[in-house]
Amino acid sequence: MIETVLIVLEVIVCIALIGAVLLQSGKGGGMGSTFGGSDGAFFGKGNDLDSLMARATIYLGAAFAAITLALAKINA
Repeated sequence: MIETVLIVLEVIVCIALIGAVLLQSGKGGGMGSTFGGSDGAFFGKGNDLDSLMARATIYLGAAFAAITLALAKINA
């Protein structure tokens, strides 16, 4: 019973983690910043949504790791 609940919870956390990573804006800029495509100097370092997504990624990653370790302990 508890194993099924943990598996369902892990799938939900996994989908949320994928969404949080995909919603983040790029930090480096790649080749676009090499040729003057970066607007960081004019518009600041980022907005609140970027910091929220970064924080959500950390928490969801920690939750995913904890649930995975719990499942491994149960199945061992």
